[in-house]
Amino acid sequence: MQIEVSSSSNLAKASNRVTLPERSKSYNLCVKADALRFSKMYKDAIQAYLQAIMLDRNEEKAYWGLSVAYKYLKEYKKAITNLHKLIELNDTNDEYFFELGVCYLSDGQPCEAIKYLIKSILINRENLEAQIQLAIAHELVEETDLSLMIYNKLIETNPDFLKAYYNKAAMLMGMGNFMEASRTFFQLIKKNPDYYKAYLGIAMSFDKMSKFKDAVRYYKKFLELKQFSEDSVFARNRVNELRNEHFSRENKFTIV
Repeated sequence: MQIEVSSSSNLAKASNRVTLPERSKSYNLCVKADALRFSKMYKDAIQAYLQAIMLDRNEEKAYWGLSVAYKYLKEYKKAITNLHKLIELNDTNDEYFFELGVCYLSDGQPCEAIKYLIKSILINRENLEAQIQLAIAHELVEETDLSLMIYNKLIETNPDFLKAYYNKAAMLMGMGNFMEASRTFFQLIKKNPDYYKAYLGIAMSFDKMSKFKDAVRYYKKFLELKQFSEDSVFARNRVNELRNEHFSRENKFTIV
C-alpha cells in the first residue's frame, strides 16, 4: 500500500528547519540611525552611520543614510563625498546619482549636477524629478533652450506632471516672456483649477504686461485659494496699489 504524504505537511516540516540569517552589527546600527534620521536627529544619526561604516566599509545603507543626513544639515560637500563612495560600491542605482546631482545643485555647482543627473536619467528614464532638476541646472548655466526643451518634452510625454508646467512658466517669467508664461500657467490651471500658485503667476504676468484689470482679477483669484501667506500679503498690497494708481475711487475692489 502506498502512503501519500500531503505537500503542505512537508512544507510545514521544512519551514521549521529554515533559520533567518542574523543581521550584521553594521546593519543594526543603520536601522538605529535611520530611526534617528526620521526623527530629525541628524547629528546623532550621523554618529550611528559612521559607526556602521567603521564595522563594514561596504554597507550601502550607511553611506546612503549618512549622505541624506548631511544634506538635511546643508553640509553638501560632506554629502557629496559620501555619495561618491556609495556610487563606487553600486553604480546602478539611479537614486544615488540623482541625490548627487541635487547636492551639487544645492552646493552651487550646476555643471557637476548636470553630469550626474544625466547619469540618473540614463539608468531610469521614468525619474521625472531628475529631469526637472536637470532643466533647473541648465537654466542656472544659462542654457535656457535646453531647459525649455526638457520642460516641453516632459509636458508632451507626461501631461499630468504639473511641476513641469509651473517650472517652465516661472522660467519664462524670469526671461521676460510674460505672454508665454501666462499661457503656460493657464495650461496648468486647466489641468488643476486649485493650483493656487498658477493664479499668482498669471496675475504677475499680466501686471508686468500692464494689463492691470486682468492682473487684479487673478490676484483676487489667488487670494480666494490662499488667504494666508507671504505671497498673500504681496497680492493684497499689489491690488491696493493698482487700485490707487490706475482706477478711480468709484471702481472699488473687494480684498479677500
